[in-house]
Amino acid sequence: MKLSILFVDDDVNLLRGLRRVLHKQRDDWEITFLDSPVAALQLLDQQEFDVVVSDMRMPELDGASLLSEVEKRHPGTVRVVLSGYTEEKSVLRTIGPTHQYLAKPCNTEDIVALLDRTLELRRMLCSAPLRKLAAGLHNLPSPSGLYHRLTAEMRKEASSMRAISEIIGGDVAMTAEVLRITNSAYFSLGSRVHDVFQAVRLLGLETVRALVLTVGIFREFDKSPEHAAVLRDLSSYGLSVAALARRLAREEGLGEGLRDQAFCAAMLACIGTLVFFDAFPAQTRGLLARAEEGEDLSTLEREAFGASQAELGGYLLGLWGFNDAIVEAVLYQDMPSACVHPDRSALTCLHLARVFGPRWPLGSKTVRPVSLDVDYVRRLGMEAKVKAWLAALVEQETESAP
Repeated sequence: MKLSILFVDDDVNLLRGLRRVLHKQRDDWEITFLDSPVAALQLLDQQEFDVVVSDMRMPELDGASLLSEVEKRHPGTVRVVLSGYTEEKSVLRTIGPTHQYLAKPCNTEDIVALLDRTLELRRMLCSAPLRKLAAGLHNLPSPSGLYHRLTAEMRKEASSMRAISEIIGGDVAMTAEVLRITNSAYFSLGSRVHDVFQAVRLLGLETVRALVLTVGIFREFDKSPEHAAVLRDLSSYGLSVAALARRLAREEGLGEGLRDQAFCAAMLACIGTLVFFDAFPAQTRGLLARAEEGEDLSTLEREAFGASQAELGGYLLGLWGFNDAIVEAVLYQDMPSACVHPDRSALTCLHLARVFGPRWPLGSKTVRPVSLDVDYVRRLGMEAKVKAWLAALVEQETESAP
């Protein structure tokens, strides 16, 4: 069955160019091109599309508004912004209704690779075992009201960093926690941050949103002394891995946006473990004990629960509206070679940060929950660099051994 894709852009010449360069995909894709977002909504009411790719700046209805409508009317449709327009308020509004963002100009290979990855991600997140697991969890975490207000504000046309800062500032405990984490060694900002607006401006919106989500969910699970200890350890571990993921992204020459994605993905990478500990504490500890004996933790989780913690975490982040790059990194963090079209991305940095980063805080210090995906490293041509990191890690652990 052909994939049905709708491209919407008021630039007729651009649509003509897209039609020409995508002609070779005609055997696999059924492509429709429209120069009116209003006409696009009318067509969507009559015909199902797998993907809608929209420009951002259009006179009748801009891309964020169009994709918000698509999200409401056709939530299963993949939504992509294709635009060279990067004004702050417009980028803010793509958070939530948009799965992916492509900057103009881009070539055919970029478009094809992005759509392949996006659709494969949808397929993974809709797997029957994963949905069954999520449906069976009675205490599935949900984002706080503050998180929802934050996301809603980001999607408003008149939204600004100042307005977002004021929402966070209305929660005294959240403000204190955001500033505490921002001023910690994990961000290495160099100077002290004294107010939320400054934190939002320095860290970026996606990072702040991830911080608010993480703090809110950890609050939700803070029920007992035992839970408090696990939460403390997981929170510290996540931030340490996130700092390393950002550093690796910088060393690889990745742009600021990819560095932020790497940090956010790493900070949220263990949400699934948190859920398992809450729902199945004894069973989860038993799996960790078996992992300490050499068994693969992800395989044990799938056998016991129907999905790994990484898969459950990716599923939840998809539900909560994080962009595909972050969802993909969390979902494939254990085995990035399973991701189609591998490249150096947030996924790369998260995987390597978990392999070479701090020790897993739960269970024995002899277990690392993620093993190096050698095939993935080889496909990216990073063998020499990773061997050097591995040698440094072995030397460090030898020196610290009693």
